[in-house]
Amino acid sequence: MSFNQLLAQDMMHQPNIAIVSAHNEATIHVVKRILETTSATFTFYNHQDVTELIRSFDLSPDILTRITLHNFETETDALKHCLEDLDAQVADILMKGHIPTAHLLSAVLKHNRTHGNHFLNHVALCDIPTYHKPLFISDVALNIEPDEKAMQKIIRNIIIFATKLGYQSLKVALLSSTEHVQTKVTSSVKAASVKETFVADNADISVDIDGPLALDNVIDKKSAIQKGIHSSVAGDADAIIVPQLDVGNVLYKSLTYFGHARIASTVLGANYPIILTSRADSLDNKVNSVLLAMKILVK
Repeated sequence: MSFNQLLAQDMMHQPNIAIVSAHNEATIHVVKRILETTSATFTFYNHQDVTELIRSFDLSPDILTRITLHNFETETDALKHCLEDLDAQVADILMKGHIPTAHLLSAVLKHNRTHGNHFLNHVALCDIPTYHKPLFISDVALNIEPDEKAMQKIIRNIIIFATKLGYQSLKVALLSSTEHVQTKVTSSVKAASVKETFVADNADISVDIDGPLALDNVIDKKSAIQKGIHSSVAGDADAIIVPQLDVGNVLYKSLTYFGHARIASTVLGANYPIILTSRADSLDNKVNSVLLAMKILVK
């Protein structure tokens, strides 16, 4: 499947997207684009009046009817009521507005502990001009240095995610700086252990995992052949699991700025998708992230 196919929407589907602190222009730009191109609705959980800002965007009356405003005394109150509505399935997707990421995620994690202890990870879906298919990368924004058990949970979340997107099979590469296990290179040891012990329990798609693999081996079959690597994953990976957040963050931003990749990203593992875009992300990439979150609700 192409990147565009993965984001294509069924216009009969009408998810409700909850936004905490939707009181800045960047957020309203995304809302406007989504309302104009999909059947989604939005609910704002704000502690600041946003009516004048919305009015400045000159939205048509029919679009305005698809925005519901809730106002609270504090941002903490707004976030609390938003999470309660998501639990009650009044809303389907959580989207970050003009609120610190740490504040949002801290509240989600604390809330999750009282409603089932879910493991969360961030995944970026990348459309890279020089790669032959979309590529998942995790984790670039949430888990700092996952141990082997955490990496297995990340993989399981991505398997569920890929299944919802319609994948029949998934090739997962465990990233390191080397294709051989070296005791002084922690990422290579961890990758080999995850490959050895991972079991795709009850997976509805076939899963092939390999590692450690250096980046050139992951994305270039010729490089893998030249190095004598015999792997169905090498040169044809659907997903890259990075060993540490800094590695993932640099790879993600390098692909965005140097590689001109299109990006859609979401946080997996909660009972609902979480859209956690950066202020530096382009409008298109923010819109793509919303479309991705909407897509996985349908399956």
